[in-house]
Amino acid sequence: MSSNNLWSPNFIYSCTANFLMGFSFYLLMPTLPYYLVDAFDADKTTIGVVVSCYVIAALLIRPFSGFLVDSFSRRSIYIISFGAFVAFTIGYLVVDSIAAIIVLRFFHGLTWGVITTAGNTLAIDVMPADKRGRGIGYYGMALNLSMAIGPMVGLFLQQRHPFSLLFWLAIATGFMGLITAYFIRPLHPHARQPHRAISLDRFLMLRGIPLGINVVMITLSYGMILSFSALYSADMGASNPGLFFTLLAIGLGAARAFSGTMIDNGHIRRASLLGIAILASCFSLFVSIQIPVIYYISALIIGVGYGVVFPAFQTGFVNMASHHERGTANSTFLTAFDIGVGLGMLLAGKIAESFSLAAAFGVSAALCFLGLVYYLLLSKTKTSQQ
Repeated sequence: MSSNNLWSPNFIYSCTANFLMGFSFYLLMPTLPYYLVDAFDADKTTIGVVVSCYVIAALLIRPFSGFLVDSFSRRSIYIISFGAFVAFTIGYLVVDSIAAIIVLRFFHGLTWGVITTAGNTLAIDVMPADKRGRGIGYYGMALNLSMAIGPMVGLFLQQRHPFSLLFWLAIATGFMGLITAYFIRPLHPHARQPHRAISLDRFLMLRGIPLGINVVMITLSYGMILSFSALYSADMGASNPGLFFTLLAIGLGAARAFSGTMIDNGHIRRASLLGIAILASCFSLFVSIQIPVIYYISALIIGVGYGVVFPAFQTGFVNMASHHERGTANSTFLTAFDIGVGLGMLLAGKIAESFSLAAAFGVSAALCFLGLVYYLLLSKTKTSQQ
């Protein structure tokens, strides 16, 4: 018998595994640029290439991961990809050149592309349909918590210990996540679907492309924040970049707590517009007033903006899909997400090299304003068609 309880053991295992996977990832996200500078004297453009190739690899595998998740056992795909994710994390201990790191980051990114698609879809399978907005919010909150703790711990250790300790910690937490994921047992295992001809819509949810364009516009700024906000702290006179990620994650988590209820009550459009408007306004503040207090306040408010808009966008994709298309729906959402993050990392590096990091974040503000106008037009068109 199915349960209407959101906080079932399966959902708790899913959230815990998501947190541990995210901690392994975010531990290295803000510290890798420092490692590249320290070990290889890398410039900002090179840093942008290294950090973005991870996301580009995830982007390339996304459509195929959706096909795999919809065609085979979602739990099996999740466990296998999680194991590969941990295995490639071990590689950071042995690479000894920029070229080798780029190759490693690429293959590591491939595993991330599969594990996040499978994990998101499996989590949606174990949550009640009428609590999907809240479930997606809380599942994402586990990742936000890892975003708060991971960078803070990573930057703390980076300043006091060899980088090898960071890599070992990332390996250990990833392995604990793998063990936790093993205990997820869906009440209704994914049934193999009747044979369907191979077509584009089995890899990409075509009706989700217009919304996907909106996701790209918003996540461009997210890629810039993840990869360069720590370096931007020096320009702002802020001495604790780790606190920025903590406040960003607190904002994300707090917003998800109320945005899920808003979404479940049928207000996806309202949540999307609110989140994008917050981001557009706060990125403008972020580049206009360059003092430490604004650096930290902006982190919290930007986190709120993302915490409202991300679950709204993802729920929109899932609601477009039938049960056996959930993998494709999630992979399409995450493909758009990765395009934006990857391009944002590359774009920020290029703009910072040619102009300044402030200019890069100014572009973020402009993109969010553009995304707001686009969503208004998109949602108005859909409303008129209904």
